[in-house]
Order: sequence, then C-alpha cells, then structure tokens
Amino acid sequence: MVISVITILIGLLLPAVQAAREASRRLYCSNQLKQVGIAMQTYHITYRMFPINSNFGTPLGEDGRTRSWNQCLLSFLELASVEGLIKSEHPLADNRAAAETAVPAYLCPSGHSSVNAFNRADISPDWHCGVTTYKSCAGSNWDWGRFAREEPTGRFAGQRDGMAKGNGFLSAGRGKLVTTRTRDIRDGLSNTYCVGETLPDLTRWSWWYHSNSAAATCAIPLNFGIDLKDEDAWQENNGFMSRHPGGAHFLLCDGSVRFDSSSIAADVYYASATIDSHDGK
Repeated sequence: MVISVITILIGLLLPAVQAAREASRRLYCSNQLKQVGIAMQTYHITYRMFPINSNFGTPLGEDGRTRSWNQCLLSFLELASVEGLIKSEHPLADNRAAAETAVPAYLCPSGHSSVNAFNRADISPDWHCGVTTYKSCAGSNWDWGRFAREEPTGRFAGQRDGMAKGNGFLSAGRGKLVTTRTRDIRDGLSNTYCVGETLPDLTRWSWWYHSNSAAATCAIPLNFGIDLKDEDAWQENNGFMSRHPGGAHFLLCDGSVRFDSSSIAADVYYASATIDSHDGK
C-alpha cells in the first residue's frame, strides 16, 4: 500500500519537476539572447553597423578565411580570452584552437548538453568544433529543397540564394560582404528577427566560428528540422528550432526577446524574417 502511494506521488511530482526545470531553462535561454542583443546594440554604437558575417577564399576549405557575427561579438560579451585565440588574417587551419572552443554564451541549456556542445564540422571530419544554438536570421528567401522561395521586394528582391544574399538581418555571406545598419531595417526594429534558436546536434553546420554555420532561414518552417533527423540535409534543416515546448525564442533587432509558437502563420513568419519588404508586419 505504502509503495503504491509513493509510486503515485512520484508520478505526480515528476512532471511538475520537469516543467519547473524547463521553465528555468527557458528563462536562462531568453536571458542569453538578451545579452547577445545588448552586445549587438553596443557593437552598432561602436562601429555604426551590426557585425559582419562572411567567409573569404575559394574554394571554401582549410585555407579559407571567415568572420562570423559570433566572432565579432566575443569582446562585447566579455569573452576576450576566446577572441585572443583568433588569428583573423590567417587561414582557417591556423584557427583550429579557436574553432574547437565551446562558448557557453551561445548555448541554450535545452538545446545542447556536454555531449553535443561540439560537433563534427562540415569543413573537416576530424574537427570537433564548438557549436552555437543561436544563429542570425538570413531572411525568408531560399533556393534549395522543398521550401525554395523568393520575395518580390526588399533586400535582394527576386533572389533565392538565402545563404549569400538573404533578405533578412544577416545571411551567411559566402564571399559576399553584406553589412546591416539600423536604418536598413525599414520594417521596424521591434518587428524583425535578429537572431533565433537552432539545434546544433541536428545539423553539422552549427559551429559558431564560421559564417556559413552562423545563419539560418525562415523559409523552412519553425521546428521542421526536429523531425527530419538528418544532420547532412542542410537544404531542409537549416531553419530555426528548439526543444522548448511549443516554439522558440527570437532576439529582435531592437534588443527585445520574443517566444514565437511553432504554429505561427507562414506569412507572419516570413514577414518577421525580412528587414525591408514593406510587408505591414
């Protein structure tokens, strides 16, 4: 009888404990993004533009040079020790120590564990790079997989290459240096995605050091990649997703943080991703 009562009590308490833990993780994640937002705004005040996100050198490989927005913000997040590992004018191979460093400021507790704080980088199978939960919003235009689409207006109107020419806050660059300033975000700072959550264990393109891995698209529906379970299917898993029940956090361009539902309407999601499509969001 006593054992039965204890079993029932455990069954009642366990979900409550799990819910409390997730609430704590969700708050922690939101605060992490707010710190990124403060760093973004401080960077803009300092340099009169937001960080760049681009790679250099062709073909992309160990001789390539890259500058991700995550690199740019390190000193603004009081991570000068990590920034000190980066040899900015050197080939990628000379920056392996930096790339293989975990940066807790870029990790959501619900989206990673000590086991998957690193992953096998797309650049070389023997590199195990520090990952980022948080990626910049490249926009809503995309040229690959079942979610290919373009926007008729705004930045890079009519373009589908959402990696090199994204119509959002900051795309992956891929050799094309694109800068963003507050005046470029004509759809409204408080309405436009800046950075959002992803799940680095579900894609190999998630290391914070490289610009190719530091941006994601809203062309792919929110949380779609969770069920895909294919880390190499970048065409369809390079979207935003989280393990918070019901949705994911987004940092907006004014520095505020919003939790958007997985069931967000597609047109609203696309509109939140673009910076100057005049879509009435």
